[in-house]
Amino acid sequence: APAPVKNAHGTPLLVLYGSNLGTAEGIARDLAETGRQQGFSAEVAPLNDYVNELPQDGAVLIVSASYNGNPPDNADEFVQWLNEMEDGAVNGVHYAVFGCGDRNWANTYQRIPSLIDEQLSKKGAQRISETGDGDASDDFEGDYEKWEATLWPNLAEAMNIELNEN
Repeated sequence: APAPVKNAHGTPLLVLYGSNLGTAEGIARDLAETGRQQGFSAEVAPLNDYVNELPQDGAVLIVSASYNGNPPDNADEFVQWLNEMEDGAVNGVHYAVFGCGDRNWANTYQRIPSLIDEQLSKKGAQRISETGDGDASDDFEGDYEKWEATLWPNLAEAMNIELNEN
């Protein structure tokens, strides 16, 4: 059983993923568990489950891959919605993105995570942490750990909460 949470502030944390092979989904589930240990009320779902429904309460973390420059099967409707939505459609949404990719696919490396980040920012959402990118042909774990190390303090500042000590 997980250790009891010391400071359960209950701030909503929605962790969405776009994943065909499971890597992005696994990272999303890990982020949600870390979030729970940090006192968030965390939920995990595929990106397509939140077309036109991104919450303004709390924060949204997005983990996605690209497949030959295309979105994963469980993110295609979400990406289409992002491209078609009007400016201001996601005002009030706080988000961060981590992309899973492989630099060997240079022409399409991080295409979908970058597109998600660009469209959310362009359409009114507020980025709470720099977009991270994991390279499967390099130090993917190291890339993720560096991104996550800045994510939680940035998230705490944006949500005006204190993190639990590990």
